[in-house]
Amino acid sequence: MRSRRTCSFLVAMLAATTLACGGAQGGRAGSTVSSGDADEKVEERVVVERRPDGSVKRTIIRTTRRTVPAPPPPPRPADPYPADPLVKYNVEQVNAYRARKKLPPLLYDAKISAFARRASERLARDHVPHAHFAANAKGAPGFGSKAAENQGDPNGVPRLDPDPLKNGKKQIDLMLKLMWEEGPGGGHYDNMMNPAFRRIGVGLVYSGGKLYLTNDFSD
Repeated sequence: MRSRRTCSFLVAMLAATTLACGGAQGGRAGSTVSSGDADEKVEERVVVERRPDGSVKRTIIRTTRRTVPAPPPPPRPADPYPADPLVKYNVEQVNAYRARKKLPPLLYDAKISAFARRASERLARDHVPHAHFAANAKGAPGFGSKAAENQGDPNGVPRLDPDPLKNGKKQIDLMLKLMWEEGPGGGHYDNMMNPAFRRIGVGLVYSGGKLYLTNDFSD
């Protein structure tokens, strides 16, 4: 099972937007998480003045620039689940993992799920992790000031059971288990366990009998 690949992606939508992606093999992934604190950057420039006596005066001017994270959106209730029971199952399993760390449950978001489904559809076509997220996440409906993405195997998760419902649950369980087992510092784990995130979107797409899974997160 460890040979399966997963990949995570994070974007913090700050005044200066930061993108960071981690890809991996063997069920491991890296991710860069932007801090919620203000970032400071000090710039220096030298002003050179030539005096009448021929001497030169150099003055160093330092400017400190602060980048302050955008505030999270106001809380709002969860959206109703769609007819597909596997979407609810996915959310419940992610929240079961969060409960192990005493984190509040994520709320289902229909708009983020529509985005996540398009991400899975693209992954099923080109097998390039986070291509849709990288191109379209900034300002997408449903996302707040921060957003992150976990995707399952870019080549799809093969069928694991002849029963459709049992099969879907086993496929989801497999991917979430690999993500959880990365532990702190692993991109998928950190996205699932991020206390700043309050909402989740789920995109489940089947192609050629394989499941392409996307979980998108936001505050």
